Amino acid sequence: MDGINHHLVMLDREKAGREASPTLAIVDAQSVKCDAPQGERGYDAGKKVKGRKRHIAVDIDGRLLAVRVTGAGVQDQDGGIPLVGRLVRLCPWIRTIVVDGGYKSRFIEAVQEKSSRIVEVIKRSQFAKGFVLLPKRWRVEQTIGVLTISRRLKVDYEALVHVSAAAMMFASISRLLASVTIA
Repeated sequence: MDGINHHLVMLDREKAGREASPTLAIVDAQSVKCDAPQGERGYDAGKKVKGRKRHIAVDIDGRLLAVRVTGAGVQDQDGGIPLVGRLVRLCPWIRTIVVDGGYKSRFIEAVQEKSSRIVEVIKRSQFAKGFVLLPKRWRVEQTIGVLTISRRLKVDYEALVHVSAAAMMFASISRLLASVTIA
C-alpha cells in the first residue's frame, strides 16, 4: 500500500507543478479513541484520550508520506523517531523535517544522528491565545482533518495497529485518486 500511495503522491505533485520528490516533511501526531475489544492501547494524559496515537508525515501540500500507529501513551517524540526512519526509507530525498515544540532534543538528536536530516522546530508564541496558524505546520493539521472525514478514521476500531495504519493509507490513496487523473 505504501508503494501505491508513494506513486500517487509523485503524480499529484507533478500535476501541481512541483518536483515529484518532496524535500520537506511535516511530522505530527493525533490521539484517537480506540473501541477495539483488544489490541494495543494507551492513555494520552495531555489529550485525556484512551486509545491510539497516529504519527504521520506529510509533504508541504499535505499529502500523506508515512504513518505509524502506537498506543496513545507513547510520547510524540518516541513515536516520531521510528516514523522518521520509515519516512527516510520511503522518501530518501527528504532533507528537512518540520515539527512542533512537543518534539524535544532527544528526537532532534536521534533524527540528526541516524538520518542526518535537518529538524526545524516551529513553536507557538508564548503570548498567543486561542488558535494560531503556524507556518508550514498547519498543513499537517489540515491533513489530519481531511483524513478523519473518513468515518473509519474518526474512532479506531481495529484490533491490530498495522491495520489502523493501512486504513490511514487507504484514506490517503482515495483522496489522491480523486485528484489525480490517470490516463
